[in-house]
Amino acid sequence: MAFRVLLSITVLTKFVPGVLAQVQHFYSNPTLAPPTLVVETFNRSLVDNGYIFMTPFQDSQPSPLIFHSDGTLVWDGRAYVDGLQGHDLTVCDYNETSHLCFMYGIQENGYARGYGIVLDQTYTQVLNVTSGNDQPALDQHEFFVKENGTTVLATIYKQIPFDAATSAPGNTALENVTWLQAGIFQQIDLVTNNVLFEWQSSDFVPVSASYVLPGTTDTSGNGLSANTAWDYFHINSVDMFENGDYLVSSRHTKTVYRINGTDGSVIWQLNGRTSDFTQDFTFDFQHNARVRSENGSTVIISIYDNGSDDSLPATGQRKPGYEPYSAGKVLSLDTAANTATLLDWYVSPDKQLSTSQGDLQYLPNGNKFMGMGNLPFAVEFTDNSTGNATIAYYAHLEDDNTDTFSSYRNFKFEWIAQPVAPPDLFVYAQNCSTRPVFYTSWNGATEVESWRFQTSNESTGPFSPVATVVKKGFETSTTVAAGEFSLFTIAEARGAFGELLGASAVVQTFVPATSIANCTSASCGPALNYTTAATMDCPVTQSARRRYNNPPMNGHHFTA
Repeated sequence: MAFRVLLSITVLTKFVPGVLAQVQHFYSNPTLAPPTLVVETFNRSLVDNGYIFMTPFQDSQPSPLIFHSDGTLVWDGRAYVDGLQGHDLTVCDYNETSHLCFMYGIQENGYARGYGIVLDQTYTQVLNVTSGNDQPALDQHEFFVKENGTTVLATIYKQIPFDAATSAPGNTALENVTWLQAGIFQQIDLVTNNVLFEWQSSDFVPVSASYVLPGTTDTSGNGLSANTAWDYFHINSVDMFENGDYLVSSRHTKTVYRINGTDGSVIWQLNGRTSDFTQDFTFDFQHNARVRSENGSTVIISIYDNGSDDSLPATGQRKPGYEPYSAGKVLSLDTAANTATLLDWYVSPDKQLSTSQGDLQYLPNGNKFMGMGNLPFAVEFTDNSTGNATIAYYAHLEDDNTDTFSSYRNFKFEWIAQPVAPPDLFVYAQNCSTRPVFYTSWNGATEVESWRFQTSNESTGPFSPVATVVKKGFETSTTVAAGEFSLFTIAEARGAFGELLGASAVVQTFVPATSIANCTSASCGPALNYTTAATMDCPVTQSARRRYNNPPMNGHHFTA
């Protein structure tokens, strides 16, 4: 992977709810409008290699995103979700090569309905994974490729009828509940889409295990109809043990379960109302339970402990000196002695409390990478914890909707890609006698080191090289040091050794009519119709004219 790295830096910009940062815009690809990744701490000597993977939602333009650690956009995948929500973007192994995996669909209240997507290193879709056994569509909470890329673990939310008299006799708080939301997971074969294993919470976990009563939180549901079914369990992660058992996290029971991989029975449960372990810790409304190792009776798992949810305060006995903020936690379980110990914990520099979502990832160099869910933050810690790990990286997303948007899980992965779509190019000249300005980008390309521009006054050429510049940021802009106006341009993406990676289409230079050449939104007014403005000084294509009708930076004046 080609990296353009920074020295160790600390950027003093801080996240302040209500203080809004503008979304990013690009002349060469004005369809993109990703939020800004604001980097607060970046210590190059401490971080592991990789890009930052985020999936903001509740955003005006939800999209799976990949960033450089310095905050530069690498890939905006909004075209793949088509206005719906994307979640859980990861690098996964499929057919013995790296792919992108994520879930996309319609966001419901606390869950989703959708599909799993697998893209290859050209961003071509190779799989569309659906639920099986006539169950509802897949949910957002888990799309985890396992077993060397042959199967995937995925969650489902299902509304089922509920009889309080039979299932919860004497419980007056549930006497009017007629619909229950069950948590389901399936292990699905990626080749055949067949379901290999299915588990449903209502078959094994009683409603009495729940800490969330009907109608008490924004995601609980009141249980009075199928559309408002009581979400007593709220499944939010699934992992596998090497022997085929499963690790399941339930937010609303505040419990992590080991599930028998043959019959679905609960082998043990950690935390919650009926924990099988004596613990020196608790956790509340956790996410992202992962199996880290198993050796005899010793099991190491990790979780993201939210510490609270949207309505309920943090509860339970905390480790002495530990404050009630969200934390990534590493836990050691002795299944013979039935004891559980807190080994490590990781807390963000600002000690925030994220009320939903989140994850803790192990990186190849031993660092830990933490996403904070409903707070769109990403933190990388060095591998010396016990609550005091060094912060190697700290960043957050901002746009014009900062108060509300989230990123369900944030990750860090190495990734190499060369899109099948060509690079994008926009060329502007103030008039027919000025040198053009080139704006070029290639959404998702990771190996571009430089751009070479070739120009001609004929669309069919011949083309002559006029400039070669080092790639800078997502969009590189430049003009020729000396030369004349040219009408047509091609942008060539070049690799580390100067090799040609891809080329744009032939693009005609846009030259505005004299009447609008010096317009700004203030001097010409926002209602000016550029399409019917005075005749252009030089020939332009309709596509170039349309692009100027909707300039990517409102009120920005192009300069040559």
